[in-house]
Amino acid sequence: MKPTYHCIPCHVNHIYRVVSGLTLDEHTKLRLMQELTRIIASNFSTPPDCAHELYTAISQLTGIDDPFTKVKKNSNALMMSLLPQLRAECGHNPLKQVLKLSLAANMIDYGIGDSNCGEDFAVTLKTIIHDICIPEEFYHKFILAMEKAESILYIADNAGEIVADMLLVDCLPKEKIVFAVRGYPVINDATLQDAQDIGLTQKVKVITTGDRTPGINLTRCSKEFLLNLSQADMIIVKGQGNFETMIDVPLDGIVKTGVKLFFLFKVKCLPVAEFTYKKVGDNAFIIREV
Repeated sequence: MKPTYHCIPCHVNHIYRVVSGLTLDEHTKLRLMQELTRIIASNFSTPPDCAHELYTAISQLTGIDDPFTKVKKNSNALMMSLLPQLRAECGHNPLKQVLKLSLAANMIDYGIGDSNCGEDFAVTLKTIIHDICIPEEFYHKFILAMEKAESILYIADNAGEIVADMLLVDCLPKEKIVFAVRGYPVINDATLQDAQDIGLTQKVKVITTGDRTPGINLTRCSKEFLLNLSQADMIIVKGQGNFETMIDVPLDGIVKTGVKLFFLFKVKCLPVAEFTYKKVGDNAFIIREV
């Protein structure tokens, strides 16, 4: 997806929140905001590619590589504390319920604004799960692809959310799964450290994209990620950033012919809502067949 004029104030608001939270003096914050807004103004790639440039600049100019370290740890801890409740919630028809949970947990996202991880988070999450309706065609094709696949690539999105992803992994043939997280810190996206912290690395093979993009940029991804992408018979894609970078990128010759990409995410902005013919806040279950 290409950026629209809506993306500019979204990026500016985001970096304002990030820079405001950094332990820097006022002059340094001013200079940093000036440089980051210059990057935004000159960006003509996808919004996640712009975020890659922004967070690379923050790291280089401040030495702060991961502004969301504490946020991610808290998100993981919160979701881990809810595991018994979440497992109980998914007891009836586990696969369908965990698919709903996995999408619902996509609200843990600090890229757009607050992530709703407040005191009522558990109630909010449970309400969202109950309100989600998985399209029958999506669910049917998901099961068929899962049963036929010899290799499944699962591309994750955010910290905290990956605890719900871990429950979904438990409902899938784990020996066939390769689970991908970000190669470097960006926003509150999950990294290898997050996967290790929640015990996911003890369940399935976990790799990284080799990149800082909060999405997938095929020109920057590691050889290991591209190899697993090319070998996958089924690709599960979580989150809006991954959707923005993978829904219309040319994949011929990169993935197997006929492979299906299963996108699960909450629609968080107007450009994506218009692209998908949905409303902001809607749940998106979308299939792309290459």
